Amino acid sequence: MCVAYPGTVIELLENGKKALVDFSGTRTEVQTGFLPVKEQDRVLVHAGCVLQVLKKEDADAMDEIFAEIEAMEQETAVPRRREKRKLREKTGEQDA
Repeated sequence: MCVAYPGTVIELLENGKKALVDFSGTRTEVQTGFLPVKEQDRVLVHAGCVLQVLKKEDADAMDEIFAEIEAMEQETAVPRRREKRKLREKTGEQDA
């Protein structure tokens, strides 16, 4: 499965052929292709390429979805670590 992720254009590079995009604090240089993007545009990026410029409401909805996914991952991370630790204790396996 492939995932495209929303980000915000921070800076245009190489006459707009590339852009520096912020993904929740992580900044990455991406290809803009033939899409006209400008600073502060919300864009959808996959495999280092801008797929589309997002409407504000679409970008906000995607932010909510990814925040919910992250929250669910955080909720399940601690119990999973405890379960793995208990299993290692039962089997006598050492922590890596």
